[in-house]
Amino acid sequence: MSRTVPSWLADPVAIVIGEGAGLEAVAHELAAAGATIARGPVVASRADAAAAIDAASAAARDPVTLLVHAGSAGDGTRADQLDPRAWRAGLQAGVDSGFFYAAELAQSLIAQGRPGVILFLDLPEEAGGAVQAAASGALSNLTKTLAVEWARDGIRVNTIASRVVAGGTRSQLRSLGALAAYLVSDYAAYITGCVMGVDD
Repeated sequence: MSRTVPSWLADPVAIVIGEGAGLEAVAHELAAAGATIARGPVVASRADAAAAIDAASAAARDPVTLLVHAGSAGDGTRADQLDPRAWRAGLQAGVDSGFFYAAELAQSLIAQGRPGVILFLDLPEEAGGAVQAAASGALSNLTKTLAVEWARDGIRVNTIASRVVAGGTRSQLRSLGALAAYLVSDYAAYITGCVMGVDD
């Protein structure tokens, strides 16, 4: 995949959570723009999120200041056929894990007096059945709320919601990665609380 943006990030450490073609495109563009990329697992608690962030910071020998979280919530199962365990697992991956990471990173950044950026990658509400609809609705509102709560601390929160997160053409994935790199850069210093898309 070709480099599409200049090296415009001042060597931040970004912890990247999740999997899929869209997330890989974003990680590629962030690295090309100057970020150090660390990987972390989807988590079920704030303690697990804190441990993953600490491990990433230790490995990079620099504090994590960027979070990119991609949680896959739904597989399109009809609501009347949805197992309660699948419902809970989808919300954990699509909402809980992202919130736990965001809360832990924000707490750490605020304590250090550092700014930071949180970027969620999500599918549209209609893309994955009832679980995806619930997770996307929650994540959209969470994005706006966290942006307001942490604005004075210099922490920005945005979401990219697009089917391209799950995969797309080379051009679409390049656009997704470039948008993500822009949103975490200082060029987007006054953009927070937004849910944006990439056309599929």
